[in-house]
Amino acid sequence: MSFAQSLYLWALLGLLVPIAIHLWSKKEAKTIKIGSVQLLSESKSRQSSSVQLNEWWLLLLRMAIISLITLVMAKPQWKSNVNNSKLTYIIEPDLARNENFMARFTDLQADQEIRLLQSGLPENDIEYANSQDFRSADYWSLASEMNALQTDSIIVFTHGYAKGLKGARPETNHDINWIVLDSAQNLEKPLLGYQTERNVTLFTAKNSPLISKITKKTIEIGDAYQLTSNGDSLQVSSSSSVKIPLIQQNALEVTLVHTDSLSTDKRYIEAALAALSTYLNREIKVESFLDSELLENKEADLMIWLSTKPAPVSARKTLVFKNDSISNTLIIKGEDDDTFYITEKITTENALTGRLTESLLSILDVDEELRELQSNADIRTVTEADLKTNFIDNKESKTHQARWNLNPYLWIVLLVLLIVERFVAYKRKQ
Repeated sequence: MSFAQSLYLWALLGLLVPIAIHLWSKKEAKTIKIGSVQLLSESKSRQSSSVQLNEWWLLLLRMAIISLITLVMAKPQWKSNVNNSKLTYIIEPDLARNENFMARFTDLQADQEIRLLQSGLPENDIEYANSQDFRSADYWSLASEMNALQTDSIIVFTHGYAKGLKGARPETNHDINWIVLDSAQNLEKPLLGYQTERNVTLFTAKNSPLISKITKKTIEIGDAYQLTSNGDSLQVSSSSSVKIPLIQQNALEVTLVHTDSLSTDKRYIEAALAALSTYLNREIKVESFLDSELLENKEADLMIWLSTKPAPVSARKTLVFKNDSISNTLIIKGEDDDTFYITEKITTENALTGRLTESLLSILDVDEELRELQSNADIRTVTEADLKTNFIDNKESKTHQARWNLNPYLWIVLLVLLIVERFVAYKRKQ
């Protein structure tokens, strides 16, 4: 037996309290009424030289109650050797919801168990597996959690999605057998529509176990696609259940402040923004000002500050000219997510090598919703060898120490003792 909070065992010194009370307690004298004292013989009064314990049962009961309260606070645990489970199956929740797949596990032996490939590796539960709260699995993080399992062998059934590999390959004390179920499906799914004043651009994901790409096309609202009643999505005419989110895209607003000495840089940036407008099929409004002009208090999607004067504080994204002879990149990230710096004057050469247009596209970040939808639709897979962890054999015993919490049983015994103590105390008074 062990104690989770062994410091509380000092409270056992409280056993001295009921002993002291019982040692110094005096039994009440019994009064006997008689008619006359003449017939009583005279005897020498005598007092006991030692104090005797009284009420043994009450003393023992109260000492037992104090002892149990102390043990409850110390949280005793019973240790015993328990055999490891011989085999543990870990199944991706999407597969656990498939009745045909789960039919092969109907005749499990007593030393085998099924768990779900999710955080905490919970035991298989129908209601839990059918819930819609599952996120994309982080396979290697979950593999590290498998170190805590008391089992001899682990077999993992998974789709093996490539997006589930994150971070460095972990070390595990189990030689995990990964089984990637081959999926030959090819999915083509409309993700999102961007609506501008001119038209609607529809983005479609084309995914397979080998590739994941997005295609876009300009569509007309009519027979094939119709607007829903509230106008926030597209409905495919051939299937009333298929609805595509539709986002209204307003023109991007860019404020460009420059000084005369950086007017050439201004022209390169304006040309790059014009190319982006054509590529995105979206209007980009650029308002140019000299740094000597008084600016209106207007928040644009992007402020470009081509001046040696201090840039104003903006709640939106800011691209500031800041000469940096050490940097080998044309545009670098600043102190926070919304600040960027141009490290040198822009020329034809560094505009190409420094990928000026691509950098501006990254700063504007116009397709955040699209990337998130594409990430969810990505079904590219990896092989068993890619999922393999670094196995380190620690040569542990086939048994492990199991700890059983004794507190629930102690509470029951304590309740019984309190009832018995009150009963005995009541009888004593009678």
